[in-house]
Amino acid sequence: MAYIALYRKWRPKGFEDVVGQSLITETLQKAIDTDKVAHAYLFSGPRGTGKTSTAKIFARAMNCVHGPTSHPCNQCEVCRHIISGESMDVVEIDAASNRSIEDIRTLRETIKFMPAEGHKKIYIIDEVHMLTTEAFNALLKTLEEPPSHVIFILATTEPERIPMTILSRCQRYEFRRITSGDIAKRLLYVAEQEHIDLTKGAAHILAVQADGGMRDALSMLDQCVSNAEGTIDEALIRNLLGLIGRDWLFSLSGAVFAGKGDVVIKDIDDIIRMGKEPLVILTEILEHLRAIMLYQAAPHSDTLAAYHDCMKELAAQAKKSTPQRVFAVLTVLQQALLSAKTSPSPRIAVEMGLLMASRATEGSATSGKTAVCTVPDTILERLTRLEQWAARESSTELVVQKSAETVSIPAEDEPSGNFSGESIPFPEEEAAFSVSSSTAGTVSAQEVSLPATAVQKKIKTSIPEPQTAMQRTPTDAAQAPSDSASVAVSQYQDIWDKMCQVLDKEKKKAVLSCIRNGRVVYIGEGEVIVSFKTAFMVKRANREDYFKCVDAALNTVLCGRYHMRSYQEGDAELSSYEKKNNNLTIDDPLPPQEILPSTVPVTEKTVVAAPEDSRKNLQESAILQPISLEEISSEERAVLEPLLKTVGDCNIYIEHKN
Repeated sequence: MAYIALYRKWRPKGFEDVVGQSLITETLQKAIDTDKVAHAYLFSGPRGTGKTSTAKIFARAMNCVHGPTSHPCNQCEVCRHIISGESMDVVEIDAASNRSIEDIRTLRETIKFMPAEGHKKIYIIDEVHMLTTEAFNALLKTLEEPPSHVIFILATTEPERIPMTILSRCQRYEFRRITSGDIAKRLLYVAEQEHIDLTKGAAHILAVQADGGMRDALSMLDQCVSNAEGTIDEALIRNLLGLIGRDWLFSLSGAVFAGKGDVVIKDIDDIIRMGKEPLVILTEILEHLRAIMLYQAAPHSDTLAAYHDCMKELAAQAKKSTPQRVFAVLTVLQQALLSAKTSPSPRIAVEMGLLMASRATEGSATSGKTAVCTVPDTILERLTRLEQWAARESSTELVVQKSAETVSIPAEDEPSGNFSGESIPFPEEEAAFSVSSSTAGTVSAQEVSLPATAVQKKIKTSIPEPQTAMQRTPTDAAQAPSDSASVAVSQYQDIWDKMCQVLDKEKKKAVLSCIRNGRVVYIGEGEVIVSFKTAFMVKRANREDYFKCVDAALNTVLCGRYHMRSYQEGDAELSSYEKKNNNLTIDDPLPPQEILPSTVPVTEKTVVAAPEDSRKNLQESAILQPISLEEISSEERAVLEPLLKTVGDCNIYIEHKN
């Protein structure tokens, strides 16, 4: 008789023989015993977990001469025909090669015939996810309402590729991966029945390499049997399967954790000289590091059963390394494995990955970095201190005294460590100072690292000379910082126009179309008050996405932090801001040499801030009082009318000289 492979010879004959799927087999047995068998089932799960075997056992249970029964005899003629694949009532269809709509139409034509020798006709469609969309559609109605003598069993490894219309018509059973312990027990049982001398350690290695599939484990055992003359031990299995020995794994991983690059290269050379592939080195070392990680987290995990003969060595290596260090090495090697799979020279990728892993730091695992280089601790410490100090300084205002031209730094904000002699100098032309035209200014944190002489020199060249109010140009007024005094009323329109130009350059067309219709009422104290004619415009201007754009443009024009607030014309709030303009105008009259004759009205556009000395002299010599058109004579009104047509709305003042 021809030799039969172990995975075929030891295919489960009954529900009790199915390894690791007791939940599913018990459910199916109860359904058979209570006569509650569905018309369609879907068995899904990884390869080698018993899907097709369970389907054939179910077919025998339904067609056995003693049944339907949950324990088929496997001795009657019907059971023997199903086991040998000769039964006319159990049809196995490979959907990978019979996937077209024509194949499904043929199935629909034959489905109406009654069973030949059993109670039911069982259709087992393997790899059902390979059917085309048209074939699935043709199967829908038949699958939902098949004849009473037909049962469908669909098997697949990729259930996500099956349409929901098919899934909803089936009872679904998920086959799980078989644990390595269950696989090892089954292998030892098969070896005992076949009179094979298999050690427990070898069985555990086969179980781990099978990755949850019983068929794979039996196939590997069959391979070892055909190449062994005596006992099948761990060394034989590692040689036959091309695995790296445990001694090499512990040596190589120890060199990686110790950061010994020369030992890493030597071990790689020795392993490759033994005929191992570079990718196998990375795969095996990753599995070994996984075992270390699992030992640190769960020392009694089932996965560690393969290390039962060297658990002491594994425990010693796990205690020498911190979990963060293991995570960092795993992160680097996983990236190296991906690179090696697509690299034209995998050995270079493997060597580079292991050398990078030997230099990986504990912080690389949490930061997500894969390429890690070694940096001296002194430099790292200095960089860390510098970053911490810069973060503190960014929130601290450093005052530059204009009179003394020195920088005042609070003592508690000075950088810690040895920064006094190791400060990083910056070129003078790159140090950007922001100095107000008032008596004080601010210096950024970056500028503190400049030598004292450089700071003083920079302040001397950057602080402008004092100017009187009449000497200031519109540009100077527009560039005043946010903490300065209120902007002159005469500059409002100019500032607003420049702000609109900034919005236009930034392509903020929607914002510009609304904002350009506003009238500036007041600028000062970090606010820009604008009035609009309609409530709709006010609502749009006060939207966050609108005023953020305007605030950014205003900050660009005014070189400070300003926030726009919008009101409708006639709002009571506007009067308070107009009073501020009036108070500003009264408090800051023109210097004596600029006072106009009484016959010429003094408008708010001609009244600007004056120095304190000039203001005091002016208050002693003249008083300005606002009046209305009704209070002046007809002759004065006739004189003012041409001017009012040109100027527009304005405030009128009469000068009373002492």
